[in-house]
Amino acid sequence: MRTIFMTPLVRHDLDVRALLMVVSALRLKEEKEESEGLDPFQIFEFKDKKMTNRQEEPKDKKEFELSYEVKECKVWAVLGLDEVVGEYWTIMFPSEY
Repeated sequence: MRTIFMTPLVRHDLDVRALLMVVSALRLKEEKEESEGLDPFQIFEFKDKKMTNRQEEPKDKKEFELSYEVKECKVWAVLGLDEVVGEYWTIMFPSEY
């Protein structure tokens, strides 16, 4: 299980429920990594009461119904590597890349 970091802007601006959904989706991806493959660049889009998670390689798209409405936005989760921490995710807004 990889460590997950987030930018200060995500911490401040993203609804905590949406953040928890992103983290849950990343954990689910990690569990199925061996059988389904894992792109180091994950895209999460929120609109109305839906979260869409997609990746390019291998192509994959999953939709999650939410019981609450979240402000329309897009966040990225990027896999990084550090000598001390090992592999880790950073959750950010596209404008922060």
